[in-house]
Amino acid sequence: MSSPVELNSVSAALLADIFNQLPEAVVVADQARRVVYVNPATERLFGYSPVELIGKETAIFYADRSDFDDQGQRRYNPDAHGGMANYRMTYRCADGTVFLAHTCGGVMHDSRGEVSGYIALVRPSAPVEKSIDTLQRLHAISANPSMDRDERIDAILELGASHFGLPVAIQSRIVGEDYLVEHCVSPDGGLVPGTGFELPGTYCVHTLKADRPIGFHHTAHSEIRHHPCYLNFGLESYIGSPIQVAGKVYGTLNFSSPEPCRPFTQDDLIFMQLLADTVGHEIHESMMRDQLSALARTDELTGIANRRAIMETLDWQVAHSRRSGLPLCVLSLDLDYFKRINDTWGHAGGDSVLSAFADILLRSCREVDHCGRLGGEEFIVVLPDTDLQGGRAVASRLRNTMAISQLPVSDREKITVTLSAGLAALGPEETVPSLLRRVDDALYEAKNGGRDRLCEAGDARQ
Repeated sequence: MSSPVELNSVSAALLADIFNQLPEAVVVADQARRVVYVNPATERLFGYSPVELIGKETAIFYADRSDFDDQGQRRYNPDAHGGMANYRMTYRCADGTVFLAHTCGGVMHDSRGEVSGYIALVRPSAPVEKSIDTLQRLHAISANPSMDRDERIDAILELGASHFGLPVAIQSRIVGEDYLVEHCVSPDGGLVPGTGFELPGTYCVHTLKADRPIGFHHTAHSEIRHHPCYLNFGLESYIGSPIQVAGKVYGTLNFSSPEPCRPFTQDDLIFMQLLADTVGHEIHESMMRDQLSALARTDELTGIANRRAIMETLDWQVAHSRRSGLPLCVLSLDLDYFKRINDTWGHAGGDSVLSAFADILLRSCREVDHCGRLGGEEFIVVLPDTDLQGGRAVASRLRNTMAISQLPVSDREKITVTLSAGLAALGPEETVPSLLRRVDDALYEAKNGGRDRLCEAGDARQ
């Protein structure tokens, strides 16, 4: 039986002839990962001439520089083991087009076993393979615990733009006829979050009307060629879908380009729906977390800040006052003879009074003031940028309103309730506990002095 032919006995000319006939792109690089040979398939696939490639880093082929660096650590280095490896990679053509491809590559050795360079064969993936790869990436984004909602939505936009080959991506919020960009990918930076448009001037008006994913691959030859969006922005290709949140239209997810593209398939529309559903889920989950967070910081009975929330606000306002040098006052409030109300009309009557008082409190304070319930009939108001004179004015306005207000204790009965208050101004270098202690002392002085009055705390001690 004849011996097998050693590959090192095959002439370089024969290898080059073989490579030149292959349908796959063949790239050979030296030890510094600089291109030394490309076959004609490489020219056709990437759109570069040999002159533009020879001597360049193979990073020129990658869509993302980080992938080039990663591959250098994994397999294109002198210490790599395991021979040739098969993997999928995203590449970029000379015209900016991004595509997914199967790659078989690894280290080349000379006759002495020394590393002489690297070789890779690249074949574009079939559409179904590209879809599977995109789905895997979408799952990785959605399941990534280190990313917050905004980061995940931005990553989904980048993924969709790459998948469809459309560089402009938008996640919008639509209210009435107003179209607001919340997240976007814009290669030229001409589009930023917060940008607003009139809905009729966007292609998304057709998406919402259809209530399903739609696409136009060459607007100039479509029924919407006279649409304002095409006339104003010249977007030739577009695919978009409504975003549903809690069963209602929230906005749209869409991708577009000033260049025509291949016709969209049914699979494209299905994938567009999947992307929109994923973004809708992210938005809904974020809204639920925000609602839960708000509930955790809100007093259930009165609807104003609870003890935890108002104490956090006070901590922040004290720190801000120290940094800015602006004054800060705190009002401590207590409804007089509240136990008698509970004893006479029950806890339902007491709850009705507390709720009505919270409404009066909010109406009597400024928008910049912060109101909270500490518990029972005790309330606190944080007054930013306010000295003692301003604090007195707020307390006086509140007490005067209480004096003329009838608070319900039942369906048929209303009563007048008086108010005791303590007022303290933040002293130089004073701590939050010290400020609270002084304002509480002032409140107790008001209650022990006969109630229905305001008492001011003495100066803070250094």
